[in-house]
Amino acid sequence: MNTLELTPVKYTLGSVYTDNDLVDTHHISNMIMDRVNKQTTILAGHHIYSLTLSITPTRTDYHTFSLDDLNDVSRRLTNGMSSLGMVSNRSFWNQYFFCGVRTTSISDGGENVYPTFSLNYVLCGREDNLDVKLIKQLTLRIKMIDPRLKFDFQYIGHFTPELFGASINYQTDVDYNNPTLQKLGEKVIDEIFHNQFQRPRFLGGLYKLNPTTI
Repeated sequence: MNTLELTPVKYTLGSVYTDNDLVDTHHISNMIMDRVNKQTTILAGHHIYSLTLSITPTRTDYHTFSLDDLNDVSRRLTNGMSSLGMVSNRSFWNQYFFCGVRTTSISDGGENVYPTFSLNYVLCGREDNLDVKLIKQLTLRIKMIDPRLKFDFQYIGHFTPELFGASINYQTDVDYNNPTLQKLGEKVIDEIFHNQFQRPRFLGGLYKLNPTTI
C-alpha cells in the first residue's frame, strides 16, 4: 500500500519577498492584479491614489484592541450611512472613487512597542486633484469614526497596471518574541499570523466586474 508523505511547510511572517519562503506569498497581489488587468481598458484615464489608515495600540487600550474593530472602520468609511453635510460616507465614497482594493498590513515597532495595524487602500478616481480637494472632508469623516486613527492620503499618478500593483501593501512583519506583542492576547496574535493569507477587499468597479471583461 502506498503511503502519503507529509512535507513540513515553513511559514515566513516577514517580507513577502523572502527567498526562503516556501509559501506562495504573492497570492494576494496575484488575486488583485487579475481583476485589475481585466479592467485595464475601463481604468485608462483614471488616476491612482493611496489611502492608509493606521492605529497602534497603547498601554491604556491594548486590552480592548480587536482587528474586528479595525475592519469595522473600513466598512463605516466606505459603506456607512453616517453623514457629513447631508452626504453619507457611502455617497461620498462612490462620488469620487470609481474602484479600489483594501489590504491590511501589520508592522512591528520594535521591542516594548505594539505593532501598527494599517488599512491600505489603492483607489482609482477620475479627477487628478482629489488629494487636495478631499483632504478636509476625509479628515473629518475619519475622525468621526475613530479620533485615534492616523491617515495618509497621496496622489500616486496616472493609472497603469504596473503602478497600481506597486502601490499594494499587505506585508506582515512582526517579532513574535516581542513581549509587548504577547500582551495583545492569543486571538489577536492568531489574527496577525493569518494576515499573510488575507483576502483583499474589492471596492466599486473591482468588486463587481463588467461581464464583458471577464
